[in-house]
Amino acid sequence: MKFHKTIGIVGGAGPVASAFLYNTILEVCQKQYKANDYKDFPEIILVSYPFTRGDKERIRKEISLCESKLKQAGASFWCIASNTFHGFLPEIDLPFVNLIFEGLRVAGNAGVTKALILAAQGTIDLKLYEGSSILCVYPSLEDQRLIHQIVREVAGGHTHERQAGIIKGVIDHYDVDGVILACTEIPIIHRSFPLNLSISMPIIDTIEVLAEKLVDLSIDPLKK
Repeated sequence: MKFHKTIGIVGGAGPVASAFLYNTILEVCQKQYKANDYKDFPEIILVSYPFTRGDKERIRKEISLCESKLKQAGASFWCIASNTFHGFLPEIDLPFVNLIFEGLRVAGNAGVTKALILAAQGTIDLKLYEGSSILCVYPSLEDQRLIHQIVREVAGGHTHERQAGIIKGVIDHYDVDGVILACTEIPIIHRSFPLNLSISMPIIDTIEVLAEKLVDLSIDPLKK
């Protein structure tokens, strides 16, 4: 396998999830392409930026600044390791890999028609997962409070099996045929304590989906 393109990642929203995306890219290379040497992994440029919270226009400017840094460093294409920030995208120069589109694509391919969206409140408010043929279902206010608490715990470095149990309990409240983990912190729990061990419907891990797409785009098509 030979890589001919450089992956760019805008991270920092939050930093834990950004590091998790980086590690997931490495895991994809190891599991799918048997990578075990330096040359078996793609070149990755990660800009982890301390974004402003609550100021949409300033966030757009900060994302644009990060994209410029990636371009100057030689990134071939880029992504943002955050669902919510897809609602604040500036004008884009480099080719962009959209986490939302990729998550919906994989969900559709898995036969999901009615999905529970487990996400930060900002992603829900922006309705980022709507507009496709998949019907979006959102947690109740009480269930969303539980999800928000778990996200903050993970962002603070705390991951426990109890959190997976709470998420499973939330999922059981809804009549859906799939779940989209639409917050980049929730897949961290899913990777340690797989939700699909007790849930038969498709669980779409958007971090894993994004990592697989990034690796695929970085590989020389003549060397796959």
